[in-house]
Amino acid sequence: MKLLVCAVLVVAGLWFVASERGEGRKNYTGYQIVDIETKTFEQVKYLRNLMLTEDHFDFWTEPARIGDMVTIMVSPLQFRRLQVLLRKNGIQFEKRKEDVQSVLEPMWAELDKRRTRDGRLVFDINNFNTIDDIYAWLSTTAAACSAPISCQVRSIGSSFNGRPILVLSITRAGTNRKGFWIDATIHAREWIATSTALNLIDTFARRADSNAVRLTDDYDWHFLAVVNPDGYSYTHTDDRLWRKNRRPNTGSICYGTDLNRNFNWKWGTDGVSTSPCSEIFCGPSAGSEVETQAVSNELQRLGPSLLGLVTLHSYGQMWMFPWGTTVNHAGNVCERADDHAQLMVVANSAANAVQATYGTSWDRGNSCEVIYETSGSTGDYGKGVAGIKYAFTPELRGNNFIIAASNIPLAFNEVYNGVIAMVTSIEGQQP
Repeated sequence: MKLLVCAVLVVAGLWFVASERGEGRKNYTGYQIVDIETKTFEQVKYLRNLMLTEDHFDFWTEPARIGDMVTIMVSPLQFRRLQVLLRKNGIQFEKRKEDVQSVLEPMWAELDKRRTRDGRLVFDINNFNTIDDIYAWLSTTAAACSAPISCQVRSIGSSFNGRPILVLSITRAGTNRKGFWIDATIHAREWIATSTALNLIDTFARRADSNAVRLTDDYDWHFLAVVNPDGYSYTHTDDRLWRKNRRPNTGSICYGTDLNRNFNWKWGTDGVSTSPCSEIFCGPSAGSEVETQAVSNELQRLGPSLLGLVTLHSYGQMWMFPWGTTVNHAGNVCERADDHAQLMVVANSAANAVQATYGTSWDRGNSCEVIYETSGSTGDYGKGVAGIKYAFTPELRGNNFIIAASNIPLAFNEVYNGVIAMVTSIEGQQP
């Protein structure tokens, strides 16, 4: 195991960028965040069409039903156009923030204080960390594991830019053991999801409390903290609010595919865009991206042994499950899984435990009904192809992708309590 850890350290080290100081970071001066409360079905329909057909407006939350709060980030060059379109359609809006850069600058200043002379950050489990420091920490964490558990870091594939996609597995000797999969950061800018996954790894690997001891005694755990390493690295060096992966799109000046629309399960049918410049571009074909292929292969390999899957996202405070698609892909009636009632029992248990942690409010249910229709997601693929019955997508705390590091322990405590309750509820449904 120590030889494997050393090998991973070498591979990760090859991808260290000596200057991750961010001199080329995108400047968001004048970018505005606009909030819209939808009041009619026609407004929802119009905004939904705007999201699917316009590439200039970054929908942070997406329109699905009357009463939804829709959040859009827009550049100063495009704000006037958005204003005209909304007013023309009788849609009222409020400007939440008139200069996104003013939020980013103190965040960058705080992170840069932690940098060493070679450009690395000093790793902090309760702060945000670079991809290189995360990979080094994974290897150190695996090496520190001790009996009765075993920890192993392995690469399940490579990103478009050649970074390893690293899974840390926590296992224990035994036959016919069942397990769980937890991943994060398929969307690069969702930093709180990354940090939550790292805190889960730390707690399980150290067997830090009686719950972690029980869960690692009874089950194997497979953690993929950064599904999208190229995109995540790019959010540190170039564009904090980058979402997609970093593969160039043929015939377009725009980069990247939304990996959570690219899995080969009812691909390209609901809630996607075919424009390469869109934030929800589903890619040129099902499973076209190497990152998607790596996760797909690993989920199919592990699928028969997995009781559950959790794919962490932010933000919105929701605990969701498949399906994300609509009946006949008509966009008006959400498709429910045959075991919807069982999934809802577990989702209620998990969401209630999350809520009890700090008194927050969490929605729960079928993802199409709770948030909006999607196709080609991790959760739907995990259930539909890999055969993982209990596939969940928590959207973590907050109302912004630019979230203070002080939320990291809070998000972890919420999700940890949710995972404990999820496992207990699944156990109650086992024959």
